[in-house]
Amino acid sequence: MRTSVIILALVTLIIVPEIRCQQVGEALKTHLLTNYNKYLRPVTNDTQTIDVTFGVALRQIIDLKEKEQTFRINIWLRLFWTDYMLAWNASDWGGVSSVTVHSSEIWRPDIFLYNNIGDSYGNVDAITSIIISSTGAVSYFQPAIFESACRVNVGSFPFDTQECELEFGSWIYTGNAVDFHNNANDTDQASYIENEEFVLKSAPLSRRVGYYACCPEPYPTMVINFYLERRSFFYIFNMVLPCIILMALNWFGFYIPPDSGERLGFFMTILLALVVFLQVLSDILPRTSQTTPLLGVFFAATIGLVGFSCLVSIVIIRLSCNSPPTRPVPRWMRVVLLHGMARLFCMTNIYNEDNSNKVTPTGGVEADDLVIERVVSNGHVINGDVDTPYTRTTNGRREAGNDQSVLTVLRGLAAQVTKHFKTLGEKADEEGFQDDWKMVALVLDRFFLWVVGAGTIGVIMCLFFVRY
Repeated sequence: MRTSVIILALVTLIIVPEIRCQQVGEALKTHLLTNYNKYLRPVTNDTQTIDVTFGVALRQIIDLKEKEQTFRINIWLRLFWTDYMLAWNASDWGGVSSVTVHSSEIWRPDIFLYNNIGDSYGNVDAITSIIISSTGAVSYFQPAIFESACRVNVGSFPFDTQECELEFGSWIYTGNAVDFHNNANDTDQASYIENEEFVLKSAPLSRRVGYYACCPEPYPTMVINFYLERRSFFYIFNMVLPCIILMALNWFGFYIPPDSGERLGFFMTILLALVVFLQVLSDILPRTSQTTPLLGVFFAATIGLVGFSCLVSIVIIRLSCNSPPTRPVPRWMRVVLLHGMARLFCMTNIYNEDNSNKVTPTGGVEADDLVIERVVSNGHVINGDVDTPYTRTTNGRREAGNDQSVLTVLRGLAAQVTKHFKTLGEKADEEGFQDDWKMVALVLDRFFLWVVGAGTIGVIMCLFFVRY
């Protein structure tokens, strides 16, 4: 029985003060809000200024949409001001030094996000409670998600740094009625959640005073500047690296023989793949004509190299497959390419082997005399399919009639042989010209191999030089 009495006494000592404190707090709240007008500034005279201390805690960067140029973020607002209509003497109310009321029940500064483009009007909704101390000091903590306009500069994409801004201020009150001050020069990032795409370098908080043509009074605002650096590994791995591989394939495509018929199709396939990458990039970034993204310039340079390779391949294939009649290689081209550049690329041995295999047959009038001399010396003349020996007189002279016929047969035979040699000579010359043009094509092919290789290395170095 004694134990039960002790327990009951202890419970009474604990619960009764709490009940009494709640009753006092409820009575105090009723007392404070009686005849309180939340639509009027809580000041003792109309010239008095309410100083609002502004603080921000960053929670999460939700998204930065480059194409729409919008910035969405989750922040916690921390506002402090003095409400002179809500002060009381704590000793008169049982030592109660603070009460909590809903934010919709008292006056609040009408804070709006000036550069808001979200579905709301950028105002701070009354969704949380407010702590009021006996001195009238009000502490207002409000989580909110804001969406603002952010001008995106994609000139260095994907190695770019963006700056987005949030500007808060009163919509109807001037600086003479409600003034803003920041409690720190930087935002609180203790609870910040890292973004997967951007690195937050800094987010300073500052005060700005604006003047407008409608009103001579100042309008103070609080500005948060977010400096974001893009994490570029995703774009390097998924876009830059495949493009570099395609550039390397374009370079080694010159090792495909020009007369195989596969080189041009190979280059065209690479060109189509690069066009697809460029289309993907254009779907990500805004359609602006003021700046060109670095990655877009890289793709354009790569497409230019592949297009140049296609054009060069067309010329080389045309030179390698000259159809008769073929003109001889001009002298300046022979000197520059077949002698100068061939020696530079260590291709003179190929050219010398081709020249040593060329045969120049004898033709023209000299061939006629040579043929006649060779036939007469044999003592026979071919007349159709029968060999006819020369007839001579007893004194060693040929008869006049036979002599004339022999000369006629010999000249006809010489004409046929000369024609045959001339045909062979023209054919040999034609083959020689074609071999020369093929050699020109090989030298040019080797030259453009190094040109495209140097261009590929230069484009890649320029891309990463701008980055670092």
